[in-house]
Amino acid sequence: MTVGRLARAAAIVALFGLLSRVLGFAREIVLAAAYGATGTTDAFVNSLLIVNSVAAVLLYTLVTLIIPTFQRERADNGTESAWRLVTALAIWVGGALVVLASLAAIWPEAPAALFGLDATRAAATADLIRIMAPALAMQGFSAIFTAMLQIHGRFAGPAAVGVAFNAGVIVAVIAGQGTIGIEAAGWGVTIGATLQVLLQLPQFWRLLREARARPAVTHPRLGAVGLLALPVLGASVLQQINSFTDKFFASTLEEGRVAALNFASALGQAPRVALLLPLLTPLFPVIAKLVSEDREADALRVFRRVLGLLGLLSIPMMALMAIYSHEIAQLAFQRRACGTECVDEIAPPLLFYAFALWPAFASLLLNRTLSAANRQNAILWTTVATVAITIVLDIALLGPMEQAGLALAATLGVYANAAMLMVRLRHHYPRVGVRGLAARQGRLLLAGALAALTALASNLVLPTDDMGSLEMLPSLVVKLAVAVAVFIAAAWALAREELDEGRRSVVALVTRGR
Repeated sequence: MTVGRLARAAAIVALFGLLSRVLGFAREIVLAAAYGATGTTDAFVNSLLIVNSVAAVLLYTLVTLIIPTFQRERADNGTESAWRLVTALAIWVGGALVVLASLAAIWPEAPAALFGLDATRAAATADLIRIMAPALAMQGFSAIFTAMLQIHGRFAGPAAVGVAFNAGVIVAVIAGQGTIGIEAAGWGVTIGATLQVLLQLPQFWRLLREARARPAVTHPRLGAVGLLALPVLGASVLQQINSFTDKFFASTLEEGRVAALNFASALGQAPRVALLLPLLTPLFPVIAKLVSEDREADALRVFRRVLGLLGLLSIPMMALMAIYSHEIAQLAFQRRACGTECVDEIAPPLLFYAFALWPAFASLLLNRTLSAANRQNAILWTTVATVAITIVLDIALLGPMEQAGLALAATLGVYANAAMLMVRLRHHYPRVGVRGLAARQGRLLLAGALAALTALASNLVLPTDDMGSLEMLPSLVVKLAVAVAVFIAAAWALAREELDEGRRSVVALVTRGR
């Protein structure tokens, strides 16, 4: 894939990712305005976690596994054999999804009991899980379609599923919250998940016709792929454990703290969705192809360039989001039922989630690179260690810091995960050059520190922390613009190669050169 095609694919994913994130914010804003940060909202957040966790586990597992499996099978045994293998895998996964959704609809009290809620919130959570049960299967089918479409460079449909999902929830809440209350949000999740499938289905059928793929339920290497999937699946499940423990520990606090932590997490993850996933989604098949062809030097060269670009993007965002966490939370959520007190509960965890941006960007790239090299066991054990570290920190920090402590624990866990994955990559690829990578990232961090000092100094000239949302906006924009300008100037002096790479990527969005 040429730089131009990669950049345009990233632009398509970025466009839909940004639109999805905007609608995701709108969804959270609508939820906060309609239901507030209350026990009812806590019940919805916990129920949605069940559905989204299944979707996240399947999407991560399928994309991580199917793409390199297809590429390697096609290289070794031809395209027809590769399609038989992935279609057989998809059929078995689809059957398991139907069984799982049926169990959730029949016995929703079981997953609801996992959160240890009081009787009122537990009953509300069970009712919402029953309503959302079909979404378990629909989100899973969408994950299957996404993995199979991305194999052949079809990124537009998969990138737009978030738009469909969030739109379904927003419309349902607006239409039904006055009559059926929080159940409107539950039905919105099921409607949104159904829209995800309907959106990708036409493109998926076209792909099958073009490839002349025939459904299959058996394949000589299906069992081997299933065994290979176990560590990937385990790592993905473990990644979701920390999301569950966050909700579990937050449920022990006052009502509404689960919702506040969820709102802060949504804001903190916005840059990852808007920038990180759009870049790595079209890049992962490229790395997988290079690794399958034993082109290690080319794969590592791509890794180094992308890591520098990710640092260029994430470091200034990390610094500025942390410094202006209260203002960002206020602009995003302060309206109707979410007043000053609500914002005060969201801003502290957002501060710590902001500091996770840089290592989170690096971790996903490291994860995908190791996955392309079929080092799933290394990822699994790294994830086990990360989960354990995070839970210990959760317990230690929950008492003195409440929901902010949970966010800090998650952030420290992300740093630990990035460090351990880097060690694993260095072990597998001795030529990766850790010192050189550290030096390049260190120069970007220095540029980010200069931008942060500029932002802190500008707060003395243009304070905004006690202003209303509309009143603060002009001054906040000015301060952000000045800090970004300082970062670009510092990067020009300290990290010219990364800055030039970023410039070329922007140029590639509008040109057709290699």
